[in-house]
This record gives sequence, structure tokens and C-alpha cells, in this order.
Amino acid sequence: MTPHFYYMTFYHIFNQNQETLSYFGRKYAIMKEKCGGMYMAIMYPSSLPTSFIETDRGEAKVFQCLKEQLSDEWIVYHSVYWSGKPTGYHRRRNGETDFIITHPTYGIVVVEVKGGVFIQYNQEDDLWISTDQHLQTHDLTNPFDQALRNYYALIDVIVRLNSKTLHANLVKSSIPMAHCVIFSDVTRVSGNLPINYDKELILYHQDLNLIERRLIAILDFFFESQYRNVQLTKDIVKQLQKAYAPTFVLDRQLSTWIEDEQKRMLQLTEEQYQILDICRQLNQASIYGCAGSGKTLLAIKKAIMCAESEQRTALICFNSILGNKFRKHAQGIEDLMAGNLHQLLLTYLPEGSQEEMLFDDMAMLDTVMNLEIEKFDAIIVDEAQDFTEEQLDIIHYLLKEDGLIYYFWDDNQRIIRTSLHIPNNVPILTLSTNLRNTQYIFDYVKSHYLKPMDIKHKGPLGREVTFTQPYAEQNQTACFSLLRKEIQKLVVNEQMSPEDITILTFKSKSKSWLNQFSLPNTSLSYFEDEVLANHIRIETVRRFKGMESKVVIVTEMNDERCLQDETLFHEMCYVSFSRATNHLIVIPNQYSLEKLKD
Repeated sequence: MTPHFYYMTFYHIFNQNQETLSYFGRKYAIMKEKCGGMYMAIMYPSSLPTSFIETDRGEAKVFQCLKEQLSDEWIVYHSVYWSGKPTGYHRRRNGETDFIITHPTYGIVVVEVKGGVFIQYNQEDDLWISTDQHLQTHDLTNPFDQALRNYYALIDVIVRLNSKTLHANLVKSSIPMAHCVIFSDVTRVSGNLPINYDKELILYHQDLNLIERRLIAILDFFFESQYRNVQLTKDIVKQLQKAYAPTFVLDRQLSTWIEDEQKRMLQLTEEQYQILDICRQLNQASIYGCAGSGKTLLAIKKAIMCAESEQRTALICFNSILGNKFRKHAQGIEDLMAGNLHQLLLTYLPEGSQEEMLFDDMAMLDTVMNLEIEKFDAIIVDEAQDFTEEQLDIIHYLLKEDGLIYYFWDDNQRIIRTSLHIPNNVPILTLSTNLRNTQYIFDYVKSHYLKPMDIKHKGPLGREVTFTQPYAEQNQTACFSLLRKEIQKLVVNEQMSPEDITILTFKSKSKSWLNQFSLPNTSLSYFEDEVLANHIRIETVRRFKGMESKVVIVTEMNDERCLQDETLFHEMCYVSFSRATNHLIVIPNQYSLEKLKD
């Protein structure tokens, strides 16, 4: 007998079609979330760990499509384990269902997912083989048998939940239930399907764009609508949520998720260091990079490289908090002087000089040019867009005539200066890929990026940005209540360390309510250059520029200047949102929420 083959052919590697499918899905999700988030499916769990996404890309792709395309009337349970009662001579049966999808009106679908760019079925041997994107082959369990077995296992669960009122035949005759198989990476079948496999119960890659329509069609195929017991279906859907939501959520604390994501981000940053090899022969370089592209880490690395090659080196920034970070990196490294410009200049001023002179650029330039100063072989300038023309003149004066100078900058972060004064004759290199933020955070950051360059993302997906309900314009009590609620969840439920949490305000230190904010049993650091261990940091967006935090809470977005200047508002959003590496929480007032929706 000639065997029949079941073929599925390569369409797109997962990464490519995830980028295509999920890009629009994420944009749609962002729009919905800004409007209150009420249209997305209820997911258990709400997100998948990065490690799972990397190892089971087929299920991860289906998970994201279900989440982004189904309305909030749908409930999706992923990776549901079940245990059946022993019957007769059979032992207890155990299994796992990829997805159980419920809707109070349409019914319940049990889904089995198989990934792989090429899948072959030999009916003679009942053998399934999958070829992954790396062209490695794997034996598969028959997905149709799995879907059917899980379908009957779910019926058993429903009967057990209603042991006094329901039996299996009544469930099948009254509640719309179905099962199907999704081949997430392929687009067609070549050859003959076995006669007992209905093509209506198979979904392919292209069906993921129409997932709700296809699920409803499958339920219609299984069940005549006139026989549906609508009230019983609603009751069973509620029962399943009570039974499965607490039991089958893949509940990882945020702190554990972040640990995995940080490893991936560190790996990507190490790869970014290659840019320094590319420009090794350049004595001058102007390196433009979007937020999260690793500019500051590259600046630190370049400064250390110069110092270790016995060049007297200065690593300079404008921001005092970032300057403190630089000084810590420079400790113990001979020939490396690091800090913000004003801290550096203090070391040159004669005793008795007025410190106010530091903030008079012209007076400081005159003073420095009249001092005998040992000049630097190399100067690395980070956040170069923050400096005035006179301040850059001071920096240039501190450099030897043939010295090395590198500028790292992002002119979409000009929330301190409005003009850029980096010399035009310096070769420009561009970093257009964000490596620091998760994909969800990057999507929001990008929506406030005002330059024509197309910026990209590479790194972990992360979790959705949290937007709380808005507080009334002058209601400090409501703002503080929302803050305490979010911090309580982070510290108690998610086991985040306080030092990994930063609260940012658009307002200046003197105008911020946060000076009066307090927490029981948690220490806070208010607008300090140095933060003690186990303290949550409270800081202004401007002072925290160039820094990062695993979790950032942004509030007080109703700064007067920002509300009057549309460009400044976008730049403040761009800077503040991009400070969060792993999780971003936004606590807006009503007016700033409206501006975010625009």
C-alpha cells in the first residue's frame, strides 16, 4: 500500500512573522490599553516568561495572537495540566492542554498547537515528524489524538465540578464545545489528510490573523446553535475560571522574570561593544544613539579602554547622578578621571574660589583658560546634547591638541538644552537599536520619538506597561494612594527590592508633591545624588536622565512647561519611559492621560 503523507511547507521563520504579526498586534494593544485596556482577552497567565518564549515559539506566537485579537469576553488558559480519575483497570490519566479558550456565548475550544516550518505525517506508521527553523527534526505526538483526549478530559472536569447535576452526554449535548489543532508556522497541506481528520478543525499560520472568526467557525462546525443551553454555558465558563485561574496560572514573580531578562540584555550589550572595534582607528567620533542603545555603557567601556592603554582619560557628563555612577566605575583605574563637568572643574579651581563661578559658563571658561592644567590624552563625553557651547569649549580646552574625543548623544533627549553644539566635522556613527528596554516599554518609548530615523528593538518581550486610573488634577491624596497601591504590589507580591524601583516626576524638585510622599515600612530617598541600599528612589526626570532602573513609576506629568510645549512633553515621555529596563508604570492625571492618547 502506498503511504499517504501529510506535508506542511515552510512559510516564515518564527522571528520574522512574530515581528510582522505582533507589530500590528502590539500597536493595536497599545491603543486599546490607552483607552482603558478593556478589549483584550483575559489571559491566564497574563504573560509568558522569556525562557518559555525562546523554547516554545509556536505556543508563544499563538498566545500573543489570542491575547491581542480576542475581546475581553474571551478567557484563555495556557498550559493547563489535568488529572483524570482511574476507571476500571486503567490507572489515573494525566495530561496537559496547550490552550483552553472559553466564551460565555460561543462556548469552549480545546486547542493543541504544533510548531515547525515543515511537518510530515506517514499514515502507514502513524508517525509525525516536525522540522524546526534550524532544520532539526523532532518526533511529534499525534496532535489530533492529543486534542481529542484533552477535549474529553475537559468534559470529565466539567462533570466532576457538577457531579450532582451533569453527566458527560448532557455536557456534550448542551454546551458548545470543540477541539482543534493549530500548526502555527505553516500555511498549507500537500497530500491527503486521513479521513478521520476534519480540515475545518485545522488552523494554519495565516489563520492567526483571523483567530476569533476561526474559533467561532469551529464551534459552529461542532455544535448546532439551536441546541445550545446559553445559561448553562455561562455557568460552566464561570466555574472553569474559578477552578483554573488560581490553579493553572504560570505565576512567576516579577523579580524572577527580570532576572532572566537582565541576562539577555547583558548579552546584547556585550555584542554592542563591537561598535568600539569598528571605530578603533578614529581619533574623533560622534556616536548618536536612541534611548536604550547602550550609549552610556559604550562611553564607560571606551574610557576604560583608553585609560588601560596608558592614556590620561576623562569621562564627563552633565548630570550629577550619572557623574556619581561614572566615578564608581573609575575607582581603582589609573589614568581615569570621571564625573560630571562641574565636579571635575572643582578639582582645578584655586582654594577660596567662589563655587557660584561653576554655573557662569563664560566666567568659568575664562578662569580655566588662565590656569596651568595638565591636559587629557582622551576625553569621552556622554549625554553631549546637555552641554552649552561654552561648556563644550571648556571640555575642548582640557584636551591635548591631538587628543582623542568621543561624543555620545541623543538629540531627542534635549530636555535640558534646546540647541546641539557638537562640532559638525566629527564623523557620525549611529546606534538605532534599543537593547535596554523590553519590547512593551520600547513600543511606548518609540511612540514619543520625534526624529525621522527608524529605531528598532532587540531583546526580551517583557510585560505590558501598566497605566493606572487617572487622578484628579489637584488631588494629591488620590495620587499618593495610587502610588502606594502599586508599590505594595511590587514589594510584597512581586518581591522587588526597593532599590530596583524609581519614582520619576516631570516637575522640578521644589514643585513636586513627592517631597511629602511617605510609605509605611519602606524607606525613600528624596532627590539625592546617592541612594542608600533598600531605599526607593524619588527623582526628577531631568536629573535621572542617563540612568536606568528595573522598575520605573512615572507620575506628576502635568508639569506646566510640558503642558504648554507639545515637543517637550513628548521628549519628557521619551526620556522617562526609557529609564525603565523591565517594567513601566504610569500614574497620570486626567489631563496628561488625554495628551497621551493624542
